[in-house]
Amino acid sequence: MIRSHAFKNILKKENVILWGVLAFQAGFINAGGFLACHRFVSHVTGYGTQVGLNFTEEGFLIALEMMFAPISFIGGAAFSAFLIDRPYYQNREAKVGTSLIAQSLLLILVFVLGEMGVFGEFGEPIVLQRDFALLFILCFICGSQNAAFACLTNGQIRTTHMTGLSTDLGMNLVRIPFLPGDEKEKTYQRKLNWLRLFTFFSFMWGSAIAAFVFTKLGYHGFLVPALTSLVVLFQAHHVMKIYMTEEIPKLR
Repeated sequence: MIRSHAFKNILKKENVILWGVLAFQAGFINAGGFLACHRFVSHVTGYGTQVGLNFTEEGFLIALEMMFAPISFIGGAAFSAFLIDRPYYQNREAKVGTSLIAQSLLLILVFVLGEMGVFGEFGEPIVLQRDFALLFILCFICGSQNAAFACLTNGQIRTTHMTGLSTDLGMNLVRIPFLPGDEKEKTYQRKLNWLRLFTFFSFMWGSAIAAFVFTKLGYHGFLVPALTSLVVLFQAHHVMKIYMTEEIPKLR
């Protein structure tokens, strides 16, 4: 799978479906992580503050352990970049499927280990090393998911946190009326804003449904994003198939 070519048009219907599923999955995992270990896992913004506070409130060791959450997210991002970006620069096929299947298998592993009691009782406070292990695995998964399609879209799509998306949405609300040039660019920017809103609400609905699922099912809830990872894989290959049959002949 060649980076960005099939996914370059982020407003194409097939791609929009993909972004929606990814945002839903990210919201689901984030809510599940919070309910499981009382920490959000799909973004690292707050960890810098938490580490600083823990140095004074909880002690050096707790702060040091908390530092591994963003490190795990970075590790997940590096894992996907190794499978997707590295082959791109080597003129080889990107291993998108490997990244997505690995994410699915890790989520299944979280379910299995959770049911075996390795992570303790679902929802217990993050105090013991086993609680931190769960946090680190979930952060790794989210970093891997976020980087996979950031690589494929050359950084245009990031679905595990809404900060940058919300910033772009707000700026565009002011920018669009004052854009110089033709109406075509304004129309494109309006469509981008609708895409951002769709992504935001997909993330929100993923979180809302996760709250219900995890409250009822505990660790079994992680099977849902494990399945949606496979849905993402199927949809990504569907996008590639359309690109191969419709776009490549036009380029020849």
